[in-house]
Amino acid sequence: MLSKIENLPESLVSYADRNKGTLWQVVKAYRANQRQGTVGVKTRAMVKSTGKKPYKQKKTGSARRGSFVAPLHVGGGVAHGPKARDYRQAIPLKMSRVALGIAISERVKSGKVFVGALDFASGKTKDAATVLKSVADFTGNTLVCLSNPSENTIRALRNIRGVHLVSPEQVNAFTVLQARSLVASPEAFKVLESRLAD
Repeated sequence: MLSKIENLPESLVSYADRNKGTLWQVVKAYRANQRQGTVGVKTRAMVKSTGKKPYKQKKTGSARRGSFVAPLHVGGGVAHGPKARDYRQAIPLKMSRVALGIAISERVKSGKVFVGALDFASGKTKDAATVLKSVADFTGNTLVCLSNPSENTIRALRNIRGVHLVSPEQVNAFTVLQARSLVASPEAFKVLESRLAD
């Protein structure tokens, strides 16, 4: 059975009143680090083409052209186009830990954190859905945190839409905020508390 955490554990009390600007900064950096930044176009200097003048300067009735690679030409370079860049932002470990503590404490305050044994020996999705439906609204997004789950447990949880199974070491502030509720086994929640106590 799963039970809701009504009161903040001692490991989370110190994070309850921390500045939420830290949480915003960490989430912003996490999302920036997901960007590939590989988009890019060729400028007129990068386009491989002849240097010959397209046509003579005068008596054509057309605008003057000095190059085939001008941005106005089809197949020419692109003016002021996007360039490949690295969007990564460094996140100090202490800051990411504080953000994780703030995120979990906010979920506890809103009554969205549940702890209990989650071992489905049958491996049936129906059994897992019944247990989760009794305590959590997983129609949107539910984060299930387990330490060393069995193959049958993984099989029972993996086909439920909106349920994401992770280990306690993979949990971060962004994944907690993205989920409507957090469901964890006692062992996994202890690991989360130990991460916040470092």
